[in-house]
Amino acid sequence: MLEKIRDIIEGVSNSYGEEFTNNIMLSLNKAIDADYTFIAKLNEKEFSAKTIGLVAKGELVPNIEYSLTNTPCANVIDDTVCCYSKDVCKIFPKDQLLIDMHIQAYLGTPLHNSKQEVIGLIVALYEHPIVDEEEALALFQVFSGRVAAELERREHESLLEQTVAIRTQELSATVEKLQIMQKQLIESEKMAALGDLVAGISHEVNTPLGIAITTHSIMFDEHKKLSRAIADNSLSLKAMNHYQVSVENALNMQGENLERAKSLIENFKETAADQHQLEIDTINIKKYYQRVISTLHSLVKTKKTALSVQCHEDIDIATFPGVHAQIITNLISNSIRHGFNHEGKDHDNRINFSIEKLENDVVQVTYLDNGCGLSEEAKVHVFEPFYTTARDKGGVGLGMSIIFNLISQKLNGNIRYKDTPDGACFIYQFKESKAAILSSDS
Repeated sequence: MLEKIRDIIEGVSNSYGEEFTNNIMLSLNKAIDADYTFIAKLNEKEFSAKTIGLVAKGELVPNIEYSLTNTPCANVIDDTVCCYSKDVCKIFPKDQLLIDMHIQAYLGTPLHNSKQEVIGLIVALYEHPIVDEEEALALFQVFSGRVAAELERREHESLLEQTVAIRTQELSATVEKLQIMQKQLIESEKMAALGDLVAGISHEVNTPLGIAITTHSIMFDEHKKLSRAIADNSLSLKAMNHYQVSVENALNMQGENLERAKSLIENFKETAADQHQLEIDTINIKKYYQRVISTLHSLVKTKKTALSVQCHEDIDIATFPGVHAQIITNLISNSIRHGFNHEGKDHDNRINFSIEKLENDVVQVTYLDNGCGLSEEAKVHVFEPFYTTARDKGGVGLGMSIIFNLISQKLNGNIRYKDTPDGACFIYQFKESKAAILSSDS
């Protein structure tokens, strides 16, 4: 028996995956003098098993899937070692496959994962009675642990590949949509302020993607360690448990960060789509303003700016969400670029939107920052196109002009500048939109 064990070990040395499965099946089949030998994975939902390595008459043959009903394998998956040294077809008269194959004897051993759950089985079928039942059973039990470890490793590897593939596909599809949307936005000059938003979102997405890549590296290293241990025949239950815990933790972290990246991109996608399509929709104005502001996080953090929205929770209004997204983006961009220029000083930069509903369904928004404010000249010309105080820094002076036109033409409202002792203050009003479609010049 020791010589047979040595032959089997030599036959599977330095192999894993499908090669290991095939080699150990061939070696075991020869050692126990069986006519058929196979390893099968359990499908509890379908109450069936599918072979992942099948030897018939000393040759590897294509894998099969079969029902466990009325078979001796059903006893094996109940965590029982089964050995019928002869007349197995009489004991299981409804197992037509055994009858058709003229099987006389059956030997089956369950395969357990690191949680001691049955995940498969290893089976030998004989067309003649088993000569040395004790030796065949001992050989099966000696190598069942190694086979089970390989089977569990392959399941973990398959799960990891599927998870990474799904997440990568989702993220790639979203990024592709983002790239198309970015090109559309660049075509419109009045949406130029969204360039900061696109760059900011890209920067924000890099963090969760970086973590996802790092966790993938961790899982890859753990996979190599496990493969070496299997190849060296040194795999222990402790090592298997360590692998399972490490990979599970890494998968959880990777999944969370890929979801975070996906959420960031989708949030941007919705906001950018609103600005491009300019269609009427009923929104909760507080939630919508907060959502748009969340996409500008990377822009405002360059000046360490705190953003807040003060508004009742129940102000729902039919309006053009995309118009509001453009107004918010341009106002905040102006404050960041021109209002917060406190060089060499620590300053508690703040921006606040205060929203309230007045009489006759008029909604009023007060925008206030605590920056350096406007000069007397700027107060007079602030809404004029191409007026800018930062032309030497690349400013073109369209931001406030775009806001003025959007509020007056699209929202049928008005906007004005209000003097304040600290910072800049703009107040704009609008009513619920009644038109069903936007004019052709949108």
